[in-house]
Amino acid sequence: MSTRSIVQAYMDKMCSGDFAGAFELFDPEGKYTIIGDTPASKTYIGIKGVQEGLFPLLSEGFTGPPTIKLLELIIDGNRGVALATGSAPAKYGTYTQKHYAFVFKVENDKVTELIEFMDPTQLHTKVFGQQLSPIPA
Repeated sequence: MSTRSIVQAYMDKMCSGDFAGAFELFDPEGKYTIIGDTPASKTYIGIKGVQEGLFPLLSEGFTGPPTIKLLELIIDGNRGVALATGSAPAKYGTYTQKHYAFVFKVENDKVTELIEFMDPTQLHTKVFGQQLSPIPA
């Protein structure tokens, strides 16, 4: 399969709400990184790491499934970028991502690396209920 078809299949599953199915496209030792310094921000290793580390953490803060809309795919060799938007009902308000970028690396027909770039403030405030401090004058 081509990088484009694997990235497209992953994003199709994400956009349809089949998050577990999307991670079936991962290499068993694939790396999934969420940027920032939120409680969810780190690198998860393999499907098991995502299922045991990330899914339970996010399921505590989201009150409904996220809705993701793919805007554009950019593919170059074994790398791909999916630009998207998303939102979800969350414990502390509506989680809204106006700009997602999912950066993929594909090898041997599996996702071996995925880095999720987004506004981490949305995770801090809407999912984890953390208050942000105002900038002192």
